[in-house]
Amino acid sequence: MHAQSEVYDIPPIDSLECVVEGRLSLPGAVIELHDYNFHTPQHARFTSPRSFLDLALSPRPGTPRGGYADAPGLPYQALGEILFVPADKTLETEWGAGRQRSICCGFDGKRPDDELFDLLQLEACLDVRSPLVRDAMLRLAREIESPGFCSEILANAIWIEIAVELGRYLRRAGAHAEDHAGALSPTQLRAINELIQQPGKLPTVSDLARLCGLSTRHFFRMFRATTGMTLSNYAAEKRIERAKLLLGTPRSAIKEIAWQCGFETSAAFSAAFRKAVGVTPKDYRGALIH
Repeated sequence: MHAQSEVYDIPPIDSLECVVEGRLSLPGAVIELHDYNFHTPQHARFTSPRSFLDLALSPRPGTPRGGYADAPGLPYQALGEILFVPADKTLETEWGAGRQRSICCGFDGKRPDDELFDLLQLEACLDVRSPLVRDAMLRLAREIESPGFCSEILANAIWIEIAVELGRYLRRAGAHAEDHAGALSPTQLRAINELIQQPGKLPTVSDLARLCGLSTRHFFRMFRATTGMTLSNYAAEKRIERAKLLLGTPRSAIKEIAWQCGFETSAAFSAAFRKAVGVTPKDYRGALIH
């Protein structure tokens, strides 16, 4: 356990505690596990000469939102599970009180085209929806918690994978609007995801169409064009993804996770989770712990 973070300067304020649970120092990068305790709702302005990548290992408290001061044309957006702050970009954020664990990466150097960051790329930085980046960061977290043979060599290889996949993801984000003119925007899709992942019954197509400012028919066509899935299948996938994240938090009971992910009973949750993942929620949590 380390007393002070080397990823970024954490301000010494009474309303915020951060425990650095573990650290990996690699060539040009520092990766840490952080356990935060926010005693009150927070508002912060963050900028750094190093780039910063963060994966929330437990849900971010409250309703986390943010926006870039460098891009006044980009309004505040909901923060995703993975957040990327490019070097020298100023991010303003707000979130609620509570506990949260993250794996945080600070790294030197810039992408060759950093000066070309446009609004679509900056918007994508607020919610990096890349399963490849996420899985690799989880592997790094496990390596910090339980280092093994040639741990530093393996961690460096994983980090290179993350850097490459992040660069590819952001390049695709810049071309997204041109390639998918008939699709939902990242902002619309983010709003849909937030509503889908609320506890309780799924919103209807009409509810989501109103949320996006579209007719039901137009929304249905654009949703299929964007996701390639029906609303029910898409919602089921998103809720299982959220359940997997929550199962990584030992403090949450499985019954509570079932409710948070929109299942009326633990049995219904267990059946849906096993169908999607291949194991029960209890067995999945056990595998994460061990």
